[in-house]
This record gives sequence, structure tokens and C-alpha cells, in this order.
Amino acid sequence: MSRQLAIPEVLSNLRTVAVVGLSKNPEKASYQVAEYLQQVGFNIVPINPSADEILGEKAYMGLLEIPDERAQAVDIVDIFRPSEEALAIVEHAVELKRRHGRLRVVWMQLGIVNEAAAQKARKEGITVIMDKCMMREHGRLFGEREDIELERIKERKITEMLQNAEKPMAEPIKVTDADFDATIKRHKVILVDCWADWCGPCRMMSPIIDELAKDYAGEVAFAKLNVDENPQTPQHFNISGIPTLLIFKDGRLVDRLVGATPKLLLENRLKKFL
Repeated sequence: MSRQLAIPEVLSNLRTVAVVGLSKNPEKASYQVAEYLQQVGFNIVPINPSADEILGEKAYMGLLEIPDERAQAVDIVDIFRPSEEALAIVEHAVELKRRHGRLRVVWMQLGIVNEAAAQKARKEGITVIMDKCMMREHGRLFGEREDIELERIKERKITEMLQNAEKPMAEPIKVTDADFDATIKRHKVILVDCWADWCGPCRMMSPIIDELAKDYAGEVAFAKLNVDENPQTPQHFNISGIPTLLIFKDGRLVDRLVGATPKLLLENRLKKFL
């Protein structure tokens, strides 16, 4: 049985990590840890059968599906799966070592403990670390560097949030008699859904309008006008039945549809003005 490596040796000298259970979701711990490791200089090999790519790296269904040219560089297998799955993962890690002779460490993240898996790995000369977070342990050793990298991650996430905030609204806006004209003039193309709570066909149209608002965000604005609360606008446009859909371009009424309208028909009418 080979000597077990200490954590400082692992984090200082080994560089390529196969992350088993790496999520595509940036909110998950596996993603955040892998992103941090990548930021501080580790090479990441994602293992996730439902993903093609994570963090800019090709993802693989399992450890034994990693191509030889990448597998022979793997130093660490980092496990983000339930404890009861660790033994099967370690069996694949052992096979990986037998094939390429390089794998040095099996690391089980916080909350993951499997003594049978650990014993099997150690018999093969693989260092085992259980119930510890690679990001946290790296931070304890290289605290200043961790702070710098975490700040970079925070800055990137803030930038992404700001960029998302600048994207066009993907939902209908509420208009009233008071702001109707200003709203119409503010948008190149806008559809106004004139509706009322008691109107059955209006309720049928509501999800269609919501879907189109998402589909055409940035191209067409969508607005809703409650005719019971705002009687002046319906009177101005001679609206006698609802739902009535008014389409404006450059502040001018260019089309209207009355009654429940299929989504495809409504899309075709809108496309004429784009």
C-alpha cells in the first residue's frame, strides 16, 4: 500500500480533476467548487451523463468513458454523489489507474463517507480524502489567493446579473388610460391586449400573450389594458367586443383582431410589421 498523500501535497502538486456529479446548475455546490478550482489553475474533466459541456469543458458519461488522451492526465477523482454510490465510482477510479497508472487521489466532498470505497482505493495505492471540500481546503492553504479568485467569480456573476437586467422585458406590461399614448410611442411595435376579468375568451388569450411576449422579447412589446378600469381608450378606438388586440407601429394603429385568436394566426399578423 502506497503512502497516503497529505492534503497540502495534493493541492500543491496535482492539477487535473475528474469531477463526478458535476452539475450544470451554477447554484449547485459541485459547479461552484469546480468553477473555483478552474479559476485557481486546476484542469476540470466533468462527469455528468446528462451534459455535453460544463464550464467550457467536454463532459463524459463516466470515468471510463474519458478518452485515453485525457484520462491519462487525471490525478484526482472528486466525488459529488451520494455516499452509497461512492463504491461503484471508486471501482471505476481503480480501473482508470490500472489503465493509465496516474490517478493518485479519490476525494469525497463534504458529507460523503464510504469506508468500503475508501478501503478499496487505498489497497490500490490511491490516497483517500473524505468529507472535505476541495475549495475550502485550498482556501485554508492559499487564503489570499482564494479571496482574489472568489472576488473574480463574484465580479463575473454581478456582470452577468447586470447584463440580464438590461435584456428586454419578456412579459406584458400593464397600461392605463393615463399612460397609454406614452407607452405606445415608446415602442417600435407593440400589441395591446384589451381585456376584462369577467371575459372567458380574454382568459383564453392570456397565456398566448404571455408566450408571445417571451418569444418576441426585444422585437415586439406586449401590453394589457383592463377595459373596465380604463374606459377612455376603448371608447377612443371604438372597441365594442373583447378581447380586442391592437397592434401599433411607430405610434400608429396598423392592425386589430377581435375575439380569441390562435397563436399562429396572431404571430403571422405580427410578423408583417417586423
